[in-house]
Amino acid sequence: MLVALDAAHHAKLCHNIVFASYVRLPVMSDISLQLPDPRQYPESSPSNMLIHYTQSIVNARSEDDRAMWRASLRAALTEMLEREELLSLSVALAMVTSQQIYRELWDALRDAAERPDSGRHAVIFAVPLVLVIGSKGKATLPERIADVDTLNALFRQHGLFADGTEVFLSGKLLHPDSVVGIHSAQIYRYTRQLVDAARGLPLELPAAPIVAKDEGVFLRYLVGVAIREEGAEPPVKLGGNVGAWGVPVMKFIGEQLKTEGVTLFPIPRPPMPLMQAIVAANFARLEVALQVFASTQIRQLRDLGQEPVAIMSAHDNGELHITVSATGNEKDWGGFVWPLAAQDDVAQIETNFRLLMAECQVGDVRVVDGVQPESRDGIPLFFTADDWPPQPVTLQ
Repeated sequence: MLVALDAAHHAKLCHNIVFASYVRLPVMSDISLQLPDPRQYPESSPSNMLIHYTQSIVNARSEDDRAMWRASLRAALTEMLEREELLSLSVALAMVTSQQIYRELWDALRDAAERPDSGRHAVIFAVPLVLVIGSKGKATLPERIADVDTLNALFRQHGLFADGTEVFLSGKLLHPDSVVGIHSAQIYRYTRQLVDAARGLPLELPAAPIVAKDEGVFLRYLVGVAIREEGAEPPVKLGGNVGAWGVPVMKFIGEQLKTEGVTLFPIPRPPMPLMQAIVAANFARLEVALQVFASTQIRQLRDLGQEPVAIMSAHDNGELHITVSATGNEKDWGGFVWPLAAQDDVAQIETNFRLLMAECQVGDVRVVDGVQPESRDGIPLFFTADDWPPQPVTLQ
């Protein structure tokens, strides 16, 4: 639940979010983490070759053994990508026995798909955009960055695209569903077959305008192609933190997407290999959305003269539920749902939320023990300040 933001508060809030996105906050060493991970994994997957190789990497007793198993896993994944055996890949990822195994297998799949052993090849990358939008009425934002030449010039000016290299970033704003639909076998093929960057990916990827009403946090991608010559330095700087380029790119995108009656704060993330961008951008969108939710809810309660209480709980459908409420106020509370993706780190989410509450000067942060059910009596289960201590709930 998001409450209405006035323009001044929306601007201040988004400035703080942008600043937090560019500056690493100090680690609080005295944080005691309590939130359990509600995700469940199969106990074993003895018949799956990919999981067997991955488990062997994790359990290897020496670096030589680990290297041997990694080579075997890469060879198996390469064969599957060549044959476009997507179902086998999906099954293996669904059958992993732990998050550690998932991450090892996912990293190996990325390595096989995105990194050819040698030769001239294409680098498929994406720039995620988290867009914080406030609007008094319904509004539709543009579906693309019209001045794509200036967009590319900015990235080259700030050193993200190397001088003299062939790199092109499309100005088309892509919906997450379109980007997720680009499967690993396509990335494997395009990485090895594309011969120039300017044409982009040979896919019909529709631009996705954002239709906004009131407040919202949206995610879009700008997808690019770079050509890396054999033995040459990387043509595009991938990953890392947002540097000096962040503010000028943010301002340029804001101007390009400017829409009457809309307050817009675009938060560009660093260019990343496409498969990595999908994972990192979804986390970034949820993190910003949580910041918007919490800041707005805290302000509403303090305007009422009440002190906010933040509560986190983990639920058996793989979600984290977060509320900001006040004792004795059954009406003016807000709830936020974080659906956990496969690589989300529960401890990191809890740490980041506690840091956010410290920044907002909320001293009462509570964590519900154990994994809770998704709902109670058919109603999604959220704990508020008046539920404390929460009544015991037995998982069925």
